[in-house]
Order: sequence, then structure tokens, then C-alpha cells
Amino acid sequence: MEDSHPSRFSSRGSSHKVSYENAKHTGEVLMKRWVKGHLLLLLTMLTSIIVFTKSPSKNPNEQSEIWLAAWQTRQFPARFFQKTDFEHESTDLIANVLYQSLPGLYKSMAPSGANGANIHWQGNQAENWYIEGQRYGEELVIGGLIKNDPKAIEAGFKMFDWGFAHQAEDGSFLLTGDSFHSTSFFVQAVAHTLLVIQQSPQSEKYAKEVAHYTPLVHRAAQWMISPAVWEKGITHNKPYTHRRYLVATALGLTGKLTDDPELINYARQSIEDGLSLQQKDGVNPEKGGYDTSYQMVGVVYAQRWVIYFPKDSLTPRVKAMIDKALSWEKTKILPSGEISSEGNTRTAGQETGRSRKVKKVDFKSAIRGFAYWASVTGDKKWEAIARRVAQYYHNVALKS
Repeated sequence: MEDSHPSRFSSRGSSHKVSYENAKHTGEVLMKRWVKGHLLLLLTMLTSIIVFTKSPSKNPNEQSEIWLAAWQTRQFPARFFQKTDFEHESTDLIANVLYQSLPGLYKSMAPSGANGANIHWQGNQAENWYIEGQRYGEELVIGGLIKNDPKAIEAGFKMFDWGFAHQAEDGSFLLTGDSFHSTSFFVQAVAHTLLVIQQSPQSEKYAKEVAHYTPLVHRAAQWMISPAVWEKGITHNKPYTHRRYLVATALGLTGKLTDDPELINYARQSIEDGLSLQQKDGVNPEKGGYDTSYQMVGVVYAQRWVIYFPKDSLTPRVKAMIDKALSWEKTKILPSGEISSEGNTRTAGQETGRSRKVKKVDFKSAIRGFAYWASVTGDKKWEAIARRVAQYYHNVALKS
């Protein structure tokens, strides 16, 4: 059965209809937030100009001391000096290695927007479909923003559209397999994408898309925390530490996007649970042991918590967890840059994915995790590890 591809801004039927007023309200909220932030930034810049121009001294050393004093008295918000998630995503290895194959990704998508295993389901060649298969719209949109590739961005939105075309009124996705886990992947991808769009130079260009998708992803996240769904979901997730950080990021970023404190509270519960599971050696266990692939998948999601919730009381513990997790992962990287799968509980030939192919180590998550943390912390040792892994899997030259 081939699904038609409706316009992003048209009605999709009673089971997944978003009212004009709802979208309009969301757009107004987002615009007010943007205006407020930029007015504060403008005021900050004007304050600095006044401080400098009113100073009677022409001594550059004294001028520097005035700037430092202004910072110490918090005349300038800390975020003025912090990188955004968009900027971290734009760092060398992530931008030029992980986002180098965008055309291949969107060319493999069906004309309807279906992706991966969902193409087979749509063609009546598979019994199940999985909403998580549409999460690669995240890679296409964010990568498209960074690489200035409008085709990739449009393809990413098309992937999201196919997914949301199967959303029910309660926020769930009709008949998707592994519903809680699969939905958490998709919710994280959409919420993360919308937040990064807001930080990008093209935020105004894609403001309508942000306003359109925000209530949809919000509804999906609210479905995840409905009592019966939540209890069943977290019970099913128990053997997998990385899923704590996936769920936390899905709910936390959606809560950030929509100003929903309830979602953030549930996200914090999931973070707490994940932190309690880390072993002394830095392993975040999967199915009773370690796995060098899922170790890094969890780290990547945890890093997003750090960026979007820098002042949360849990964040220092999340940072410490990430440092220990990366330090352990480093011991499993061979001198060649290959990531060892020996002893892995899930990616050493034991499991198959949705496409029925045997799962292998996700080296892209390893490159991203080390490279992103290097950008966040400024610690070059993490970049060196990321570059060594990238050299092995992508033939990227090492820096001298």
C-alpha cells in the first residue's frame, strides 16, 4: 500500500489534524522567545559599548580590565560566550565526516517519504513498520543546515511528514512496532532538529516548519508519559542503559522546546536512573555486560542534556558520567582506530536490526561522541581519539 505524501501545511484527517489556531499560537510563542532573546543580546552589546565609550582612559589595559569587570559583575549573560548545539554540530569532524553523505541518505528514501524498513512495509513486503525509521530526517535537516543543502533539508522534512501522517489523536503512532522505544527515537530526533533550526542562521526561513512540527512532537512526548505507556515502556527498557539517556533527551528537549516542565521532570527521572547504573570502570551496561557501540549511543544523547540543561542540578553528574564512559571506551579502541567488539553483549553478532542485518559497532556514534565532547570541553585529547577512529573508518587524515 503506497501512502500519498500530503503537504506539510495541509489537513491530514481527523486522526492527525493540527488546528490553525494551535499552530498560530505555537508560532507566536516561538517568535516572542526569539525576540526576547535577541533584545537581551542587543542590550548586552549596547551596555558594553557604553562602558567602553564612557571610560576616560585610552589605555588598552584599562579597557580590558573594564571588560573583565563587566563580566565578573554578570552584566553579560553566560550564554553570550557559550557555543550552541548548532555550533558544536558544525565542528570539523562532525560536519565534514558525519554529514558528508547526505545525498545518499535522501536518495535512498521512498518518494512518499518512507525510509528504511518502512519502505518494505509500505510496499506490503514487511509485517511491521517502525516510526524510528523516520528519525534520519534529523541528520538530513541538521546536516543540510550545516552544509547549505536545501535538498537534504526538504528531504528531512518529508521523512518527518511520513511519520506524522501515521500519528493518532492521542499522540501515538498507529501500529508501529516496539512503540515506546521506537517513538522515543523519533521524538528525540524531531525535538532536537527543531531546537537546532532555531539556533541556525536559517531560523527565520524555517520558522513555519518549527511551528508546524512543535505541537505534533509535543503530543507524541505527552503520549510517552501517559501512566500505562510509561510504566510498560520503562519496564521494557530495563536491560538497556543507553535508553535512559535516549528517553531523557526525547522528553527533555521536547520540554525545552514547548516549555513543558512535566516532560522535563520525567526526563530527570530517566537521567537519574541512567546515572545509577554506571559501573566504577565507566561502563554503562547493556543486557548485563558492556557494549562498545551502545556505550557511545548513550553518551551522545547524554551530551545533549548537558548542552540544553547546563544549570540543572543533575548536569555535573552527567558530565562526570560522560568523562568516565569515554575514558572506558578509549581502552577499547585499537591503535589502528578500529573499535573492538570483542566481549560486546549486543553488537558482536548476537542481534539483528530492523532491516534484519546483523548489528555492528556504530562507529559514527563513536566519532560524534568524542568529537562533540572535544568541542564542549575544549579538551583536544577527545578530538585526537575521534580523528583516529575517523581515519580508520573514513580514511580521514590525522593532524600532525
